[in-house]
Amino acid sequence: MIVVQPPSVRVEVPSTTPHEEHLLERMTMLENTLARLAERLEQALKLLLRHSETAYSNHALVKSLIEILNECGVVDNGKLETMWRAECTKLKESAAHRERNKGRGKGRKAKRKATTNG
Repeated sequence: MIVVQPPSVRVEVPSTTPHEEHLLERMTMLENTLARLAERLEQALKLLLRHSETAYSNHALVKSLIEILNECGVVDNGKLETMWRAECTKLKESAAHRERNKGRGKGRKAKRKATTNG
């Protein structure tokens, strides 16, 4: 049996070139990476929200305790605020000091000794 096909049927014309397939694969990889990043950002946002709610609750508790102690005459509000501001200042200064030291280490390059093969 002999099958006869016109010349136009014998030549297969690819719908996409290898270059286009490569680009499509890369775009799919980028889309997947972007979707994973969006999920991670959503998780981080939820974590930050929980942290802020916890911090707010802790702040309300400490404020209530200070008010009760102040009413009982155990704590002097003025002295407490002065001590608190001093501690905050120390904390900011130590953080600034750490940042300065961190910046110094990055700017320097380590010098290496030249070695000779003898």
